[in-house]
Amino acid sequence: MHDMADRTRYTATETGDDYYWERVKRNLGWLGNTPEEQRERQLKLKNAKIGVAGVGGIGGATAERLVRMGVQNLKVADPDTFEYSNINRQFGASVDTVGRNKAEVVAELVYNTTRDVNIEVFPEGITEETVDEFFEDCDYVLDKIELYEINARYTLHQAFRRSEQCKFMMLTPVFGHRTFFFKWTRDSMTAEDYFGVPAGEPMTEANARQLISRFIPEMPDYPGREVLDEWFIKNLECPIFAGTPPLAQGMLASRIGQAITGLDQLPGAVPLPVTPGYAMLDTQKWVAKTVEGVWW
Repeated sequence: MHDMADRTRYTATETGDDYYWERVKRNLGWLGNTPEEQRERQLKLKNAKIGVAGVGGIGGATAERLVRMGVQNLKVADPDTFEYSNINRQFGASVDTVGRNKAEVVAELVYNTTRDVNIEVFPEGITEETVDEFFEDCDYVLDKIELYEINARYTLHQAFRRSEQCKFMMLTPVFGHRTFFFKWTRDSMTAEDYFGVPAGEPMTEANARQLISRFIPEMPDYPGREVLDEWFIKNLECPIFAGTPPLAQGMLASRIGQAITGLDQLPGAVPLPVTPGYAMLDTQKWVAKTVEGVWW
């Protein structure tokens, strides 16, 4: 079992109130109609605690963006180390960080961006032994676990359902020029039911096809299925066009920020459907939509 005493924690050293409000002041113009309303919403960002489970292509960059927005309390988890193939898209991936743990690198870089944040690091990733500790005090959790790590994903979602504080979880995978948004609440379909791959089973061809059909409810029409099957089914590897993860990162940070501040409750705001519903944005076809799911 992981020893909590050994866990890396970054604690805010730049703690001046003036410094914080100076660095986030450009947020305020979009947060309300009065200075009081603006400040109240920014304080919600400041005080929220967010867990980021998986800090690769989207998770690490989103953690950095949340801190720039003014979030001051994060938890980051990832058991993987950076590889050369990560350099095309992942925040923290560089020649100098290849071989280092992703959570440790991202936490270090994010902390040094502002130095007024508190970050707790889970370099072992999401495990049965530490997942409840990861959820402790989290208001929101972002599910950015690697595509085929279905057992770790189930462990995360089971802990979410045990948590009394976490309001919802979001998952934003990218495929080609398309990003999907899934939202889990305690009333939505469970991850186990949605993905439909039995826990503990090997990633057979049948299970891989089932998993991909759930991650990509609308498969892009280019390139052809034969090419994509070579990646997704035969090699069990997710191809990623490097320009798309920043799209998901920005939209994820925007939506979680709206949820924290309550901007998503304003008249005219469009709510994200809960799973098995989803939202989708495709920059190649200029399509953006929400799809309501039905389950019993």
